[in-house]
Amino acid sequence: MKMKLAIITFVVSTVLQVSAQGYIVPNGVFVISPPEISIVHNPATAPNGGSYTGFDLNLESGNTFQFYTVADIGVRVFLVSPNDPITADTILSGNYAELTYPNSYAFSNGVPFYVGLYTGNMTYAPSNGIYTDPLFGWAKLENVGGTIQLLNSALEYGGAGIYAGTQNIINAVPEPSTYALAALGGLLLASRRWRRA
Repeated sequence: MKMKLAIITFVVSTVLQVSAQGYIVPNGVFVISPPEISIVHNPATAPNGGSYTGFDLNLESGNTFQFYTVADIGVRVFLVSPNDPITADTILSGNYAELTYPNSYAFSNGVPFYVGLYTGNMTYAPSNGIYTDPLFGWAKLENVGGTIQLLNSALEYGGAGIYAGTQNIINAVPEPSTYALAALGGLLLASRRWRRA
């Protein structure tokens, strides 16, 4: 009986721990050549693969830059603050201002700023802007004399998002089926005890 109880406990505890565990993609955000900020969209190719997308902030005049996105998989870019959660929910609810083509944006010289990044491990850019196999990330950028410089960044895959300015991944809550399986294990334990009583 003790052996069966140990096995059931192990199975239930393992099931409860199963959730979408994300990981940081090595060199997930990088610069190939200014002004393009490149983002890996297929983590299987990281860090040395060629599966990346990106965006440009091209100087127009003074401290004003026009936003462009690479026309392939694409990446959605949002103005965020440190520790903001970058997730599908916060993006879809419109929590952050999105940079869009062909609009222009002012970034003060010498003042770092953060952008949230949302792309996907896909073959083509989604027409609705929602990536079904998403990657979430952030980049700390700075206008240095008319050129946008990449100061720091992180990109996660397989989780539910990331907090801007950190390496802290937001892991998904276990699916309802996980809870159902755990409840079933609990019922089996209880039924064993009732039968013995």
